[in-house]
Amino acid sequence: MMVLAPFILLTFLISLVAFAGIYWVPGAQSPESARGLPVWLLAVWGPSLAAIILAARSGELAGLLQRTVMLRDVPLPVWIMSLTPIMALLIAAYRHGGLPDAHLLTIAMATKLVLFNLILGPLGEELGWRGVMQPMLAGQIGWFAASLVVGAVWFMWHLPLWLVESPQSELPIPLFAAHVMAYAVILGGMTHLSPSIAPAILFHLAVNVMAGVALIGGLGDSVSYFRATLLPYWGIAIAVSAWVTIRA
Repeated sequence: MMVLAPFILLTFLISLVAFAGIYWVPGAQSPESARGLPVWLLAVWGPSLAAIILAARSGELAGLLQRTVMLRDVPLPVWIMSLTPIMALLIAAYRHGGLPDAHLLTIAMATKLVLFNLILGPLGEELGWRGVMQPMLAGQIGWFAASLVVGAVWFMWHLPLWLVESPQSELPIPLFAAHVMAYAVILGGMTHLSPSIAPAILFHLAVNVMAGVALIGGLGDSVSYFRATLLPYWGIAIAVSAWVTIRA
């Protein structure tokens, strides 16, 4: 059985080594450069790589990977929860006074946006955060407290991004932290209700993609979008928590 402390230590070790490369290696500051992409991949994939390495050592890798692709036993409400970032985008659009400009988002750009955010986002993180850490902690302190602890660690793991030029570095740290904690509660509830990690991956992807759609579609800058969607995401977090309580 995997132990929590080695997972956290290995996650931060992998990612911090990669972040050091991003900071110090010339030309590695952008994930869109040939030199930067491998280093950014290593940084982002710290949680999932740590989960894979430790699961392989404990003989649990097959189960972890199976939970990543398991779709059949996911309850319908969990799939609905995974798509709620679309609602957050629509609320931000309403506050801005109109929907994103579809002419600015081509099919090629949308495809790149999805693939880029999938690889440099949930695939590299969710096998660790929701595949390993959330259920491990939930069995000891309950799903909600576990969600808050995972959220706090998840937030701290992101902090090196403020040392380099990144989308996160454009945001005030308290605003980003408030978003991360809302996501953590939503994802924790989804993980509690579902045997599969796939909905968590989809929700995480949808959060990132909707933010990209908002920026490309002319709904203001990152700060205004994150401010406009903070209360909606916390509303979703409260609704998910209520649903989990009803189902308990």
